[in-house]
Amino acid sequence: MNRRRFLSGVGAASAVSLAGLAGCLDDGERTWMIPWSEGGGTDTYARQLGSLMEESLDESVMIDNRPGAGSLVGIEWLHDQDDDGFTFGTVNTPSWQFAWRLEDTDDWEPTSFEPIAYSGVFGYTIIVNDEHEIDDFGALRDAYADGDLENFAFQGAGHDSHIVSYLLRDEYDLEWDNIVPYDGGGEVNEAVISGEAPAGIATNTSAADVEATGNASAVVNLMDTDLEAFPEIDQITDYGESLSYITEFRLTQVAPPGTPEDERRELADAIEYAATHEETAEWEAETGNVVEYGGVDDAAADLEGAVDALEENIDFEAFEQRIEADAE
Repeated sequence: MNRRRFLSGVGAASAVSLAGLAGCLDDGERTWMIPWSEGGGTDTYARQLGSLMEESLDESVMIDNRPGAGSLVGIEWLHDQDDDGFTFGTVNTPSWQFAWRLEDTDDWEPTSFEPIAYSGVFGYTIIVNDEHEIDDFGALRDAYADGDLENFAFQGAGHDSHIVSYLLRDEYDLEWDNIVPYDGGGEVNEAVISGEAPAGIATNTSAADVEATGNASAVVNLMDTDLEAFPEIDQITDYGESLSYITEFRLTQVAPPGTPEDERRELADAIEYAATHEETAEWEAETGNVVEYGGVDDAAADLEGAVDALEENIDFEAFEQRIEADAE
């Protein structure tokens, strides 16, 4: 299976944004590109911060959703935009570096983008349908080992949650018989809530909504960051080494290559205003979402070593072979 062809095909099918916006913006309007669909976790953060950024900038901030190919459709679009500071975007580190490395493209590199700030942390949990009465990773592992459970849901072939599924089996003894790809986290959540799949991988931002249904619960935190929304949740680090290099993401804002530092620092100041505003603190307390702020220098350090960390921990060639085998 040709990985580049696979991802390009996904991108072509998913490249529709809110409107034909490029080249049609009035002066004083910023475009914030989100490489995921409206309503997802990354989009939710942006919409919380965007209106507050407008107060700081005294300019409008328009969210432009450009989903597809594990976020690469939007990111490639951002790469080709003007470097005037009026267009920027959010990338989820190291998720986008994982997608870029798996596609093995040489058209651009993650380090080509100019850092602005980072504004939050989110990551993966394991959710389980409540009918199975499982409340920690040990019980989940036993249920798969005993054959009581067979299928395990993840968020699409070639997605980083795909390799997390294999890591859970290979290194943490989660002996699922079949992994089942769904079209994104929303469909994984629906499958587990309905009982179509007994368990699967969901972000902590969506797991709170899953629990609110009363049909499924988050039972394992795959991140290193503690989650106030799930104070009693089991930690994967109690069962082995950290998985944060692939399960924990920073919402990092970047600009097209060549965007001047003074323009980026103006945006960083607006993001800081929004991230530290009392309205955001209230939203954080209500939702359990983790808001953190780091400026230009912090974002630069965040971007610098992400690909190296992935390559140190992941055999990409072996993973591509597994993707091909799963597709057969």
